[in-house]
Amino acid sequence: MNIHIIRDEHCPLVVYQNVFEKLSKSIGVINFIKSLDDTLISNESDDMSTEKERILTEKHVFLSFSQLYEICENYRKKYNIDKKDHIFLLSGANNYQNWFSNMDHDANNYFVQVTEWDLFFGAEIEISFLLCYHVMSWLLKRKMFTSEDEVMAAVHTKSKGCMMDFCQDKRDITLKIRTADVCPTCLNIIKSRDIPFNFLNQVFSLWEEIRKNIVFRERAEFLNKMGRIIVHPNKKTLFFPDYGDIIVRLQPKEMAIYQLFVKEVNGIFLSCLIDHARTLKENYFKITGKDDNAALNNIYDIRDNVASQLISRINRKLVKNLGETLASFYIIERLINEPHKIFINREYVNCLS
Repeated sequence: MNIHIIRDEHCPLVVYQNVFEKLSKSIGVINFIKSLDDTLISNESDDMSTEKERILTEKHVFLSFSQLYEICENYRKKYNIDKKDHIFLLSGANNYQNWFSNMDHDANNYFVQVTEWDLFFGAEIEISFLLCYHVMSWLLKRKMFTSEDEVMAAVHTKSKGCMMDFCQDKRDITLKIRTADVCPTCLNIIKSRDIPFNFLNQVFSLWEEIRKNIVFRERAEFLNKMGRIIVHPNKKTLFFPDYGDIIVRLQPKEMAIYQLFVKEVNGIFLSCLIDHARTLKENYFKITGKDDNAALNNIYDIRDNVASQLISRINRKLVKNLGETLASFYIIERLINEPHKIFINREYVNCLS
């Protein structure tokens, strides 16, 4: 069963990457395929493309269901995707019906909205969990029902923590995803459809991971619990295994800066950053393989405020992925009359070479 995961221009690349990685780690008969459009995008995304993406995602764009499905269909035609394959569009656009997601039963095309989840789960949630839930839910519904009429006849108008909750009051979505389950009535439908066990096992296993990770994160935030961080310079990623395998991606200069502050436990005054020029240059070279003085020289010039901008971008990415509470352990911050530093206990840090 081939599932193509694609995105529109209003879905941030980092959101797409996080969703695809979580889905592709699941083991079973469902085969998740990365967007061929995004394989054309270099991992070395520059500052201008990042800023362009930020502006696009801040726009309020509305599309109809048919327009969203048309994006899927155009992708299908562009790459000659088999009609039996399923295409999921991660969309940063709103839709006029105000639905979280939906399916075109006639063409195996779907969309999942990636925006506004913070209105229901707060800024602390990592939305890729929620999006993965919707992908797996629609795949299961596709096995259970043969038409949109069958789906609508089976929905629960009163929420009970089941996949088939309609959630007319959109706030009910929190119960639906925190439970990540199906009710006895829906279980009977599943049994009657003779759905393969290995398919069901893959869906339910990923749901359970999503549920556990959401609950764990909420408890970690409540308890102010510090988790491990794995700094991987070659992959330009910060990995958080205790918070549901969350990955934060950095650009080369951002990673070079973050590495420097991870190793300088006592912190660094930005006005003294030039004193660490050699280390910063070595970090950058190991990441990129480029001995690029021009790319680094302006970082040391505090008058240009480049280092401060890099740190701000790093911190925004951490907060976006971890939420403010958990990110406070890992951001580069400065107290009054103190240098910039990362306050995490270094026993929780593993910096790979």
